[in-house]
Amino acid sequence: MSVAVETRQRKPAGRAGPVPTYGPVRIRVERGVTFATVAHVIVAAGLLVLLCGVSEDWWVSAALSYLPRAPYLVFSLAIVPALILRRWGAAATNGLCGLVIAGPVMGLCAPVESPDGPVRTTGTVSRVVLTCNIQNGDSDLPTLLAEIDALAPDAVALQETQRSGDALDEHFAEWHTVHVGEFFVASRAPVRLIDQCLAEATRRPTAILCEVDGPDGAWLLCNVHLSTARPGLTKLRWHSPLSGEGVDDLRWRQWERRLESEETLKFVSRYEARPVIVLGDFNTPTGSSLFSDVWAGWRSAFDLAGWGYGFTSPCNTSRLWPENTPWLRIDHILCDSGWVIDEVGIGQSAGSDHRLMWSRVAPAAGIQD
Repeated sequence: MSVAVETRQRKPAGRAGPVPTYGPVRIRVERGVTFATVAHVIVAAGLLVLLCGVSEDWWVSAALSYLPRAPYLVFSLAIVPALILRRWGAAATNGLCGLVIAGPVMGLCAPVESPDGPVRTTGTVSRVVLTCNIQNGDSDLPTLLAEIDALAPDAVALQETQRSGDALDEHFAEWHTVHVGEFFVASRAPVRLIDQCLAEATRRPTAILCEVDGPDGAWLLCNVHLSTARPGLTKLRWHSPLSGEGVDDLRWRQWERRLESEETLKFVSRYEARPVIVLGDFNTPTGSSLFSDVWAGWRSAFDLAGWGYGFTSPCNTSRLWPENTPWLRIDHILCDSGWVIDEVGIGQSAGSDHRLMWSRVAPAAGIQD
């Protein structure tokens, strides 16, 4: 007698239906997304460390500090195929890296008012101060002067004015002015030259200090133009990391610039008993260690009240970069604790190699003479 045995085949565990298979094209694309994501993480982390940490304390990161940073955002394009392929982890990683580059690496400002900051004195009058390196008027001085007039400033500090003296004297004929070398100061209120700084490190004048009358008492305006890193940077070559060519020149230039900044700070510090505004072409980005180390005790108007990047230079380099598209914020308005910063802005015209910067400030409580 035979017994029939029924056999049943078990279904494999897991979801029902056929197991998907990917073609070679999709596999290559996914590998490319993985590679691009890893590269993006390395680039974002490296830039954050070099530009926001090491900065000008090392010659490599010093050189990177003066190059455009927006092109690094090209790595963020990896988020597109990651989203298409539903690689959510890769998409989130690329998005975060893009925010790091667009934010701290590029110097994005989104200020938050500090409750511990200076308090505006009741009844005081605010004033608009403005600074610009006019490049000796070689670009488009009439356009720049028209932009200045539209802002109706109370005090103007200009640099590189050697070949534009006659034009400036004519334009500001009804103002009170001080013109010393490359420095030009115009004020609607009476203004007087107090002192000038000659830096021994670079053997050049770096600032003039003027006293400006105001409805709340006299205040001090320091017009500054510090040395550029360009002479040292131009000595570098693509093979400098291996050959060392130009590295010593850049290091020497950086050392000179630091000493020059320190001398200029000492010059200004002699007059800190009175309210002072220091403004001009510092030739150094705010995020630079050279700038932050030397000028740490001063409050940057754009960092406190500006929104965006505030790029001011260079404007008229057309060989490898779009015209009137600056990528560095090297012009600054610095205030001591005697001022409340109401607002700040950047010009739009390419009347010079630098865009102008302006700020509306008011005396803080307890500084009136």
